[in-house]
Amino acid sequence: MKQKEIEFIKDEKSYKVIVTYKWIRNSYYQYRDGVFYVSAPYGMLPGMILKQIDKFFPRLTKQNSTNVEHFSFENDFVYLLGEKVSLSSLNIKNDDELRVFLKKEALKVISEEVRKYEQIMDINNPYKIRIKETVRQYGSNSKRTHSLSFQTSLIHYSLEIIDTVVVHELAHEYQRNHQKGFYDIVYKYSPNYKALQRKLKRGIHQ
Repeated sequence: MKQKEIEFIKDEKSYKVIVTYKWIRNSYYQYRDGVFYVSAPYGMLPGMILKQIDKFFPRLTKQNSTNVEHFSFENDFVYLLGEKVSLSSLNIKNDDELRVFLKKEALKVISEEVRKYEQIMDINNPYKIRIKETVRQYGSNSKRTHSLSFQTSLIHYSLEIIDTVVVHELAHEYQRNHQKGFYDIVYKYSPNYKALQRKLKRGIHQ
């Protein structure tokens, strides 16, 4: 896996584009917090990626427009575990510093929650835990590598909301498909799952 950063310009505004090259056939695009995240197959040229972003720009940015801002350097805040915190109090001055900080915090918090729920859900073989910016879902469960991957952006939400994603992914230990038996497990350990997932999808931090 290889990562590259390129620039996309639209209406005289510059956007950061983080491209992760993978052994996949198709490319996937997301827009979060002013940054485009792209999963692309090896060999796909930057020009083609920028052309696709330009083509789908209205759709990509519209999907993100209803979400509450996770952070703002202009207004000096970042949401951490559902609470609004001053960026200056954390001594964070730019996007790169914030990205490193959020990934570190996400790994720490989510790892603790995974270990807690592994015990609660009687899972004896601990999962490897990965934090990624390019996961298309908020979380994923790989049976092949026995690993869980989570979006960095989860760290902006309350612990109760984060736990719905943790429980969802751990439930795949017992049910791979999203059928009734799967959701029976999810609701057993996260009774407010539906309401909390609705908040997550709407960008409501608490």
